[in-house]
Amino acid sequence: SDYIIGEEDVLQISVWKNPELSTEVVVRPDGKISLPLLDDIQAKGFTPLQLRDVITEKLKDFIEAPDITVIVRGINSFKVYVFVDGVGPQSGAFTLKRETTLLQFLAQIGGTNNIDLEKSYILRNNKKNDINLVDLIEKNDLSMNIDLLPNDTIFIHDNYGGRITVVGEVKNPKTINYRKGMTILDVILDAGGFTDFASQNATKVIRKKGDKSEEIKVKMKDIIEDRKIDKNILINPGDIVIVPEGFF
Repeated sequence: SDYIIGEEDVLQISVWKNPELSTEVVVRPDGKISLPLLDDIQAKGFTPLQLRDVITEKLKDFIEAPDITVIVRGINSFKVYVFVDGVGPQSGAFTLKRETTLLQFLAQIGGTNNIDLEKSYILRNNKKNDINLVDLIEKNDLSMNIDLLPNDTIFIHDNYGGRITVVGEVKNPKTINYRKGMTILDVILDAGGFTDFASQNATKVIRKKGDKSEEIKVKMKDIIEDRKIDKNILINPGDIVIVPEGFF
């Protein structure tokens, strides 16, 4: 009964003992519907019970004590819009059929693995919402898991430029999503560890600095076997980790 009718919603209007007046209608873009005996009636913005009362009053001029039922047969007006900057889910309008939280919606469109949580945001009523996606996803702050509202717009930025690439003698060469505080050891472990042919102490990190790149050599064997944790450098977004093959 609290649902607010919107454009494109499908309504079943039933008039008891008057089947010729009963009909199924779609709410037009102007927010109105057309019914037998009546002029156009505003439907958008009303709950089903409120619309029932409006129709009841108008039909009193034609039939005695009209008994009206309004049922929403199809919910098509609850739309959330997604704009994607870069690689990720497809931009477009998504029609929601039920109450949906932000986490539920993000799961529906593919999750957050490829999303830059710091840059992505929600626009509501033409204002940037203060929901912090980093707190929601990484810190599990469920107070940020808001219910989405019709016409919410979610701007998603991908994290492609912030990914870490690992190549060479690791068991699973791959691209890894950057995490704050990530170290070179974290990257190697995410890639499955070294192969038997890895030259661990020849590991290097290629890091962009403006238009140039620098090479950072890391003695991973010393970090792992000799526990030289101070050598376990922090990784930056966009770093490339290369593990050369050793010659035995």
